[in-house]
Amino acid sequence: MEKFILESGKALARLRSGINDFIEDKIEGNVTYLILFILSFFILFVTSFSLIFGVKTIIDGYVYFLILLIVLAVVLVWLAIFYESDKHLETDRHNFKVEPINKFQIRFEYINLDKNAKEQFYRLIKGRKVQEKINFTVGNKSGDSANHRILFVLFDELLVGGIQDFSGERKRDFFQLLMNSFLMNNEPLKENTLKTSFSAWKNDQEKINSRNQRKFIRQMLAKE
Repeated sequence: MEKFILESGKALARLRSGINDFIEDKIEGNVTYLILFILSFFILFVTSFSLIFGVKTIIDGYVYFLILLIVLAVVLVWLAIFYESDKHLETDRHNFKVEPINKFQIRFEYINLDKNAKEQFYRLIKGRKVQEKINFTVGNKSGDSANHRILFVLFDELLVGGIQDFSGERKRDFFQLLMNSFLMNNEPLKENTLKTSFSAWKNDQEKINSRNQRKFIRQMLAKE
């Protein structure tokens, strides 16, 4: 059964890929092109049918051909809508892989998240973008720097492979994810501040305070 499911999944993926390519390259999601394609296909079908069985057969069974046209239109419109929904799903996802986390074991009280912020955090760990920025307040008694560092530790534990080796475009994408997903004490995150804090955080990993922050986050994520 497992092998059947795997093979069927691959076959469906190939079919969907072909359909997506056709809709994107030929129809391009344009309603006019879609209507023209339906009419062209239907005319070709009716012409071929009339050549084989005669025009009288088509006249006698015009109701069936009308139903066929409607069904064809519905199917193609549905495929176009399905393709468009896929594009929106892609824009709803961030491009970072998250470690498997049991969301029911996360101790949100550690980072003072309310119900709405929890829902947004769940979106992040599912690989999706937030709909509303999360206000991150942990460590505000020690200043903004502590906030940034704990946030870095959080994602170092959340993302597959961590974040310490991020550089270049990958690091910029990560900073953009943070800026799009979080507020720092109700204030927007700034890229220059993130750059400075990130460099300082990477260099301080062996300090006691950094170790305590990591222990704090690991407890929050129920990793220890």
